[in-house]
Amino acid sequence: MANDINALQSLLRRLEAEYADDPNIVSIGFGLRNREGKLEMERAIIFFVRQKYPSVRQVEAAGSKPIPPEIEGFPTDVQRFNPRIRAAVGHRDDQHFDPLLGGPTTANAEEHIFWFNGYGTLGLLVHDATDGTEMALSNWHVYADGGEEGDDIIQPAHPTAGDHVEAITKVAACGPLVTSLIEWEVPDPLTAGLYGGAAGAALAAAASDYRDPTRRGQDATPTVAGQLTNGELVEMAIEYPQLPLPGIPFKTDVKWRYERQTTQGVMTHEVEETRTNTQFLLGKMVVTDKSSYGAGNTVRLIAAVWDYQPRPCDAYHVVAHLIPHLRPKTVLRVVLHPASCPRTFPQQPEGELVCVSFEDSEVGPYPYKGKFAWLGYLDPSQQPVSIVNWFEPYKAVQVSQRGLLLSHQPASKVVARVAQFTNAPISLVARNSAGTVLDQVTAPAQQGVVHELTLNGNGIVEVMVRGGGGEGLLISYCIAPVGAEVFTTGVTGHVMEGIRLENPRIALANSSIKSKRCCFTGTIDLPPDEPPGKWDVYLTVQNINDVPQGTPPEEAATTIGGHVLSSHSESILGCTTIMLLDHVFDVI
Repeated sequence: MANDINALQSLLRRLEAEYADDPNIVSIGFGLRNREGKLEMERAIIFFVRQKYPSVRQVEAAGSKPIPPEIEGFPTDVQRFNPRIRAAVGHRDDQHFDPLLGGPTTANAEEHIFWFNGYGTLGLLVHDATDGTEMALSNWHVYADGGEEGDDIIQPAHPTAGDHVEAITKVAACGPLVTSLIEWEVPDPLTAGLYGGAAGAALAAAASDYRDPTRRGQDATPTVAGQLTNGELVEMAIEYPQLPLPGIPFKTDVKWRYERQTTQGVMTHEVEETRTNTQFLLGKMVVTDKSSYGAGNTVRLIAAVWDYQPRPCDAYHVVAHLIPHLRPKTVLRVVLHPASCPRTFPQQPEGELVCVSFEDSEVGPYPYKGKFAWLGYLDPSQQPVSIVNWFEPYKAVQVSQRGLLLSHQPASKVVARVAQFTNAPISLVARNSAGTVLDQVTAPAQQGVVHELTLNGNGIVEVMVRGGGGEGLLISYCIAPVGAEVFTTGVTGHVMEGIRLENPRIALANSSIKSKRCCFTGTIDLPPDEPPGKWDVYLTVQNINDVPQGTPPEEAATTIGGHVLSSHSESILGCTTIMLLDHVFDVI
């Protein structure tokens, strides 16, 4: 036994050095072998990996190498290193605690707003021995006294009354144990603004930014001659069945009660309804005049937004945020001003395809999100995206088992060439910025063959690529950019109804809305001592209150400025959303 342990420890030291540069291996240890969730009484070398791949080809494409079934007489066991991120709702002194740590307070919060079944100290988190379900341990008076099975638990506690209302709302949208209604991976310089934009969007969508509950309550409770109003009260409860991300037409479930206190008694009006956030764009893009700059050079930015609301082009506040990879807490900002719209791709005749291929790209891993020329990409599992060359003569982007999200400026057509090397065919789903599926297509189930797939639909801004069993390839991607000043795209029923309620002056027909393009430009100087490196560009767009002076108050109140119109994230990971890039350039 002692000799076996000594031999194992010596072997582990050698393996750790041998695999030190392997990007997929987190650590190497030894223990009992695990087969299909059951431990076997057999000592094994355990490789903890970031991702388990079903084929040698996928292992090698990830920059790793296959692990042999046995090393020097010891069997090997490959286990995914998958620490579960545990978070919580509520606030206590503006702090959040890691639930893995004992000591913070916790409470049973089921169906209570200003009081609690009980509260006390969180002991520790454990797992059910039979099925691995996560469980928490605390005293009887904390969870069980006055509670019952299935109650929602929050941590830390006690939150204040307002915090607890917020926590219940979060649970309604995302389930228990989420730190925030929106868990964004946002660059530090943008966090406050985008969180504020999310809060504003959530409230405006629920309370109506066209005619708020107070005015609607007044409409429903008219007074008579001689009857005076002494006071008004509005009570509101809001639930978010969808994440309230700014720039996205999410739903809200709202209950509100208006009370008018008068000299002749109290009149009330109650409403229960579903509202939709109507403050969203149908497209946005920003580019720089060059792909690379020297230190101290002037960067010229050109942006475009596509909006269905009939605003003049000077009714937007458009800001480009430039963030260097070397100093991610630093940002250069420039306000962009209205300008004439250039041809986005001046080298292409109207209606012809603009393509991205990967023939000149380096083989190997790339960040999980970024851009290839004008084509944005994102791996939903946040694993590196690889360009591979194992389908000669092509170089191609490997599609992971979680898929690949592609984004770009509005297009009327997409043509993609794909291939797969498993029995799982590649499929493409095209959406516009309102989340409407415009088209979808699936490749034939033929392995090792290039398939050309075409998607049609005005306003395509993102395409989800799925299938291939981890061995799918994107060989090229082409779009027909929307070149006209105006295009029409489809929306779902709840979006259409929301627009009718919030914007009754907008003409709608056949479940579609018409978009108008506005363009903007601006310049900014890079620091004269800026070292070489990549820079990311994020574009934020807000509306402004452009109501002219002298407008009657009833009409002026229907326009509210400061809404964040631009979408910045994809809600593809449950309650976690990932910040999307708008543009990338290099300093050389």
